[in-house]
Amino acid sequence: MRKLTPRRLGALVLGGSLLVAGTAGADRFGGFSGIDRPYLLNQDRVCTPLKVADGAAAGAPSCTQAAADAVARLSIKEPIVQSGPKATFAATAAGRTITVTRKASGTPVVTWSAVDPIGKIVEVYASQYQDRIAVAYTTRRAGKEVTDVIAFDLGQGAGVGPAPADPTAKDPTAKDPTAAPPTPAPPADPKIAAAVAAAVKATPGPKALAAWKAVLVLDGMHSEALFRVAAAQVAAKQPADALTTLGVLGASTRPDAIEWLVEARFDPQFTAVRGDARFRAAVGLDRKAASVYERMMGFGGQWEQSATACDRAEVRLTAQRDRSFKLRVKTACQGSTFEMPFKGTWRIESNQIVLSFPNKGKATSAADESACSFEPVGDEEGLKCSIGRDLEFTVLPTRR
Repeated sequence: MRKLTPRRLGALVLGGSLLVAGTAGADRFGGFSGIDRPYLLNQDRVCTPLKVADGAAAGAPSCTQAAADAVARLSIKEPIVQSGPKATFAATAAGRTITVTRKASGTPVVTWSAVDPIGKIVEVYASQYQDRIAVAYTTRRAGKEVTDVIAFDLGQGAGVGPAPADPTAKDPTAKDPTAAPPTPAPPADPKIAAAVAAAVKATPGPKALAAWKAVLVLDGMHSEALFRVAAAQVAAKQPADALTTLGVLGASTRPDAIEWLVEARFDPQFTAVRGDARFRAAVGLDRKAASVYERMMGFGGQWEQSATACDRAEVRLTAQRDRSFKLRVKTACQGSTFEMPFKGTWRIESNQIVLSFPNKGKATSAADESACSFEPVGDEEGLKCSIGRDLEFTVLPTRR
């Protein structure tokens, strides 16, 4: 966390609400807590963001002055400024009202009215998982222009990050009765299988592009073919065509479409278009996970638990799209280090991930499998696994 200049703040009670007001100058937004909901003003003022309900928030935040150790325990994260092509949110001011919208679509997120007229929007910030937003704005008080900060809590799971921790919140994996049902893959067609095999063997470049397009002639919604054609179009310096192809894949209801969309998020072949808003919309980077697969693989399939000497092991779990995984457990205590590597396969069962460990020379049974469940860990969603009776860990996603 960067050093911030401390400044005394006064409290002005108007209409029964506690409003944060300062002497002429600027409130400095310090960032959002990484383990809880509050945010930091200057370096010693901890505030609770306003809850958003039905697209609106009202009143003023509750703030308290906090000691340095209390601030440290909140694990304040550097704020993410919403500017440039990668910004998710924007804010406008009219009279006493601030309106925050999603930048790409213009969809309103929250409106809020201040006590005093608003001059201009200074900056907009978002938390790491875009479930909290802060807006710095100018207003006039006692004849002088000052900068105030207001923050809003959209609710856990409302942004890009993990599913809601609130047990009463809507399960992001629950079926939407209004949504179109998934389209099953067509029955195996020898012609399609032969075309895919030929495309896999084709020389990268124009020949591969033509071969994968031939697959789409036979099956216009073939998920892998759409992915491969888009990648080949990027390589051929046809970014507009590539984004159109990815848009088709993003709109697909085929069960395996999400697997190739997640693959595109991290595949270096798409580096040239990764900053484009249309790419982010197509592959789903700016929405919360809509399936168990996306919760497992949406950040790249890499999970880890940090180590605590003589207490907690370092754990690294890497899952692949082909349903294989590697697991490394490392412990260190009093100069001794032990490392245990594992590998196997994983699958989805209901809302859980089941790890299956091969049993050399024998068929895999229930005794060789361990179920992992998704659980909230602060602002993140962890994966809690119990491997036998002696090893239990909760890993968090590692962003690639």
